[in-house]
Amino acid sequence: MYNQDAMKKLQYKLCELKLEERRVSSDIRNLVSKNQTIDFFQAKQLNTLRENVKSKIKTVESKITPNIIA
Repeated sequence: MYNQDAMKKLQYKLCELKLEERRVSSDIRNLVSKNQTIDFFQAKQLNTLRENVKSKIKTVESKITPNIIA
């Protein structure tokens, strides 16, 4: 029972992270499509946020589907 609860929590966390990744990508895409000049600080923040979300997604995915060595 405990393992199923932990799995549900990990899957929920993964869904939240995927939505966050989608939002960040959308923000970046909107900035680029407007052809506006963006300041370096804002671009750096968005890039850092995107990289952090990607690393968190990899961590959660590795907990859900661990590597099996055969």
